[in-house]
Amino acid sequence: MKNFAFVAALALLPLAVPVSAAEISTAAPATTLEQQTKGPISPVDMMYLPPYPMPYCSAVQGTSCTTAGSTKACTDVCNNRLSCTCSYYYYSPYSYTLLWNCDWEC
Repeated sequence: MKNFAFVAALALLPLAVPVSAAEISTAAPATTLEQQTKGPISPVDMMYLPPYPMPYCSAVQGTSCTTAGSTKACTDVCNNRLSCTCSYYYYSPYSYTLLWNCDWEC
């Protein structure tokens, strides 16, 4: 009798696996590690999150841009807030390109 119950359980096992596999969510958890350890972040605390770090002006200088006259914030090694301006650079009388022209660094 025990052997029959064991064989019946093994025969029903493939039918049970897809049902339990369908219950497992494949989506990534929506919580971060900080939320898991400290709890959810309140909207007031979200106001004080550090801003996106500004790129260094030396990394932006001379790279291509799309709209003449547009500006972009940058910084230097002295942590001065500088800006870059999208400017025309003519390399022949009829040809030009748009490149970032940044302020002088410290």
